[in-house]
Amino acid sequence: MDKWVLYGKSGNPASDIAKAWLKNNGIPSENYSIFQLTREEIARLANLLPGGAKDLVYPNTFSFSLINPQKKTEKEYIHQIHKGELTEDEIIGILGTYPALVISPIITDYKTVLVGYNLEKMVSTFRYVKVKDITMA
Repeated sequence: MDKWVLYGKSGNPASDIAKAWLKNNGIPSENYSIFQLTREEIARLANLLPGGAKDLVYPNTFSFSLINPQKKTEKEYIHQIHKGELTEDEIIGILGTYPALVISPIITDYKTVLVGYNLEKMVSTFRYVKVKDITMA
């Protein structure tokens, strides 16, 4: 049976929906807060993504502000990251310091990684995953 990990933010609708979807479909997973990500973990996830660590970051300040309205300091980094002004190591360092910049949920088995909630990708990814035995009471 495959073991999956979900990194999310409590109160983020996309994370809550992804967690419920995994549970309802019998996909075994461990749930962690996005704020528990270490630099090493971020680097490991970035290595699985075509765009590296940049693919873990909100695409613009508007989408970041919708989920994190109270966060102001981090916004400046979004532009720097997406303009290509920073190295991969610098981006990983920033994400380690400011994990709120990471899009959630992140679902991974460390061979595959899904960033953000996308139902079609989830369905196609988990199509052939062995699930827990589900019995009705």
